[in-house]
Amino acid sequence: MLEAYDGVFGKGGDDDDNEHRSSRGDGRRRRGRRKVAMQRHVAYEGRTPEDVETLRMERMREARAALGTAAGDFDPDDFRRDSGGKRSKKKKRSRDSSSRGGGGGSGVERLMEGCSTLEWHAYHFPNCNEIHEIDLRGAVRRQLRHDEGGGEGSSHSRYHELPWGFVGNGLWRDVFSCDPRGEAPGNASTPRPPAVLKVMKSEHTYDHRNFERHRRDALVMERLSSSHHLVSIYGYCANTVLTEAISHTLDDVIYARENEEVAKWSPRSGYVTRPPLESWMAKDEDGEPLATRETELGRIRLALGVFRGLKDLHEGDGAGNMEWLPIVHADLQAKQYLVDSLTGKIYLNDFNRCRFLTRKDSTKSGNGTGIPTSRTLESCPLYIPTAPGSARSPEEYDMAPLSEKLDIFSAGNILYGIITGNRPWSDERGKHIRAAIQKGERPTVNDTIRNAAGTVDAELTRLLDRVYEHDPTKRASAREVVLELESLLERELRRKSSMKTEDLA
Repeated sequence: MLEAYDGVFGKGGDDDDNEHRSSRGDGRRRRGRRKVAMQRHVAYEGRTPEDVETLRMERMREARAALGTAAGDFDPDDFRRDSGGKRSKKKKRSRDSSSRGGGGGSGVERLMEGCSTLEWHAYHFPNCNEIHEIDLRGAVRRQLRHDEGGGEGSSHSRYHELPWGFVGNGLWRDVFSCDPRGEAPGNASTPRPPAVLKVMKSEHTYDHRNFERHRRDALVMERLSSSHHLVSIYGYCANTVLTEAISHTLDDVIYARENEEVAKWSPRSGYVTRPPLESWMAKDEDGEPLATRETELGRIRLALGVFRGLKDLHEGDGAGNMEWLPIVHADLQAKQYLVDSLTGKIYLNDFNRCRFLTRKDSTKSGNGTGIPTSRTLESCPLYIPTAPGSARSPEEYDMAPLSEKLDIFSAGNILYGIITGNRPWSDERGKHIRAAIQKGERPTVNDTIRNAAGTVDAELTRLLDRVYEHDPTKRASAREVVLELESLLERELRRKSSMKTEDLA
């Protein structure tokens, strides 16, 4: 076999190699020779090029199931790694001339005149050594051993457990579950990995813009580490972040019945349906799933989980020990909330599109301790140059000045799903949805639900109208929604307790 390669490349010395490298033409010829060498290698093995291509695609599917886009690819025509088996093409980020101020996709956000950032907005706390020490290879191998052995128990009983190694991916990052400090192996009381490592996909550019996105993502979790409603951070380095492992998204809970019937794409398993919610969500003392939209109390608790996380993001940790202005998530969807299947608790996640509101330099008020807070500081308007998707607020689509109230509108889409069990605008296409929202149209709630005075769903629908308010200055705040939901929950718990007492009597 080695002789076949030597016959193509020759056995020239370093001087010959240096001479070849100096010419682009010679470089192309070398690639052609390597391709010929590969074909000779194939012939030597007795396989046709078509057989090798089939084998390559099969191996690629296996690699992606274990590594996500980190599996890459190998194309003999250009010897480049990509994420899809096709020849990789260099992506160019467009600079939209219609964007606010002509900034387009600029990597540096400009500060408006008369506005300034808070001191902590520039903080940066990487712990790269700990990130680099993670045995990701061990996690992937553990996953492969588990898959080859078939695992333990049924697929439904295992669904509540986060898989080891490659978990899945989104638009920006591949997610790997791991055990950074070797705490889980051999511990029967730890059915799932303790952490997940989110790594930016190799298809994205390593530039200032993306480094800044992930710095903000990590900083939000660090600043709000005292919150019980945001995911906890364990480490961060460049475009990679290490957080606690939580098994499911809110999307899995709200649309559980849809997911049971309709096969959805999974990077690890292809198109699959999901097992019933009852098979993986823990139960309360009455035998009801801890997180569900199929009971009145369940719907209230899901809505509270959504808006409590948002309240902390907008108002800070409540300790009043640092200056605070709202953090705008700017990408709220049900899949951005994680749900712990063992406790039913909901956590806000994924802050790599977030924005920090800046303060007006004329602000001169405090909270009595000399530390200005979100209730006393006046913020400058925010400008985001793009509004992709169908989950945005009308002011985002209008390219108008923005505030944290854009998150409230987007959270309304989640609340709509909690109330109805349907996805908002499910029968419409993106461009029509955008136009409808700009005109003041909203997803409709059945009149039977809306007009059932005094019921939980009627109260939730009334709140939905407040968060769907077109004018952001009149739109409810996260705090206001949380207070109303807590009052509604207390009322329903009293009613339930009273009914139990009557039954016992």
